[in-house]
Amino acid sequence: MFTSLKNKIKEETGNEVPALPARLPSSSGSRYSRGRLSSAASIASLDDWEQKETEINNLRVQCNELTSKHCELSARLEKLEEEKSRLEKTNEILLESVRVAQTQKDLICAEQESIQNIQQAEIAKLKSLLSFREQEAVDRLAVIKTNQQQIDNLRTELERLKPIEPMAEDLKDELERFRHSAQLEKNNLTTTLAAVEEENRHLKSRLQIVDQSRLEIVASLNSDEKVQALAQERKLLEQHLEEAHLQLSDIKSSWSGQNLALETQLSRLSKQVAEETTEKRKAIKARDEMSEKVKQLEFDLAKWKEEVQQRDNKIALLEDEIDELTSALRECRLENEEEVAFLRNKVESQNEEILDLKNRLNAADERFNEFVEKSEQVTQALRKQNTSLQEQLQNITNAFETEKQEKLTALLRNAEISQSEEILKKELRIERNEVTELLDKVEELEKALRTKDDEILVLNSKLEELSAAISSQSDQIAHVNDLHTQLNEKNKSIKVLNQRLADLKKTLQNEIKSSNFSETNVLMAGSVIGSEKAIHNEIRSNGNSTGGSIIMDEVNFKYLKHVIVKFLTSREVEARHLIRAVATLLHLNTEEEKLLHDTLTWKMSWFGTKPDHGHGQRAFSIPPS
Repeated sequence: MFTSLKNKIKEETGNEVPALPARLPSSSGSRYSRGRLSSAASIASLDDWEQKETEINNLRVQCNELTSKHCELSARLEKLEEEKSRLEKTNEILLESVRVAQTQKDLICAEQESIQNIQQAEIAKLKSLLSFREQEAVDRLAVIKTNQQQIDNLRTELERLKPIEPMAEDLKDELERFRHSAQLEKNNLTTTLAAVEEENRHLKSRLQIVDQSRLEIVASLNSDEKVQALAQERKLLEQHLEEAHLQLSDIKSSWSGQNLALETQLSRLSKQVAEETTEKRKAIKARDEMSEKVKQLEFDLAKWKEEVQQRDNKIALLEDEIDELTSALRECRLENEEEVAFLRNKVESQNEEILDLKNRLNAADERFNEFVEKSEQVTQALRKQNTSLQEQLQNITNAFETEKQEKLTALLRNAEISQSEEILKKELRIERNEVTELLDKVEELEKALRTKDDEILVLNSKLEELSAAISSQSDQIAHVNDLHTQLNEKNKSIKVLNQRLADLKKTLQNEIKSSNFSETNVLMAGSVIGSEKAIHNEIRSNGNSTGGSIIMDEVNFKYLKHVIVKFLTSREVEARHLIRAVATLLHLNTEEEKLLHDTLTWKMSWFGTKPDHGHGQRAFSIPPS
């Protein structure tokens, strides 16, 4: 029981409750004195609570009076707003009727002008149509005559070229036969020449070997030396045999290239023959088309004659319609003049009604100004009452907090009458909530007063705007028209900008596609042929993932060693194919790769110049010490 009370007091006050002294063995006298003290304290606290209740009731009565005054003011404001809205609606209706009358008048005038313009335009169109059709008929007759002359010329040209066609085909066949025979003779001569050169070289090498062996045999008479000489001769012959095999392979590769060239030449000749046949077919097809065009032109000529007859009939009908339109136009003019007179009378009556409404609006403005002055006086009185009430509430709350502290200490000392204390505590909380609610209501009343002041200012501004709008209505119409034109121009500019944005997007997409295509081409060009391609891709992926640094594991090192050994031990033709693989594995730049290529061509040539390896620090390789 006591611990719960201590916790509640600690939560409300925020301070810890001082510990009570230990209870000593008490007598009946001490109990009696404590009972007297507790009863006196409870009586005093009850008197204080009654005084607070009376003060709170007074505050409630004052708040109710303020709310009733506020309701009356709000009701008056609502009535004024309703009257103002009604007047605005009537004014808008009258303005709309004036606008409708003006638009009808403008429409009638525009219709009269448009009818006159249409009549004149139709007559001008008919005249221009007649002259245009006559000129068109003359032009078509001239075109038909020129086409007929061209057809006759083409027919005579075809009859003249028919006997020459087989002669041209025979000459072409004979020319191809001569070309083929000349090519065969040339190929035979080249083969025989190569065979003779090969035999001469082979015989020269054999003569050299025989001369060397004969000199060695004459110089030495021992049998052991003879055996050694024979062995050396055998080695030399084997070397020459290997060289002959290599030369034979080179000759085979060159002959395969020549065979490919001959095959390409044959395919080219066959294509030429096919093209000539297609051209012949095209000429025949053109002849047939020209004959069909002649028939079509004859058919069109007959059709055009019929159309000219039909248009003459249409012109006669249109002349009758023009007479009918002139009579209808006269009738429309008479009707429009009557309507214009009626609308003028209507506009004058509406102008009188507008003047009456303006006088009524001025009277309403005067009444509203009087009401605004009265409401300002009432609001000032209410604000003064509100400030006095707030000061009283502040004093009450301060006294309430001091009494609360005293009451808490009394509660701890008088634990025996805890039930009555708890009841009083509940009443305190209820009253405190009521006080807070009263404070909230006072704040709401202040806010409502502020909003009403703002509404009064807004109503004043609206009245001023209405009076200004009635006087400057024509200026607003012109301003609205200017705004419409500006809006149309802005819409056009927005459309143009959207079109430009779409074009930019398309160009950007095309550039991105082209850049992606070029990147793929570069990567494909850098790849190595055959079995080297997979390992090269693996090395490149490793280099990209580690930020350009190559992880030389065992497989890549073996492949690098294999490629370099193959490059150093192979012939020049094979080494040239391996330059790209070596440059990729060793990350050589374009200058270093070009240096390798130039060095190989220098070794293969007889009279070439040695490429420049650089000097000093700019040298491509470390010079020997």
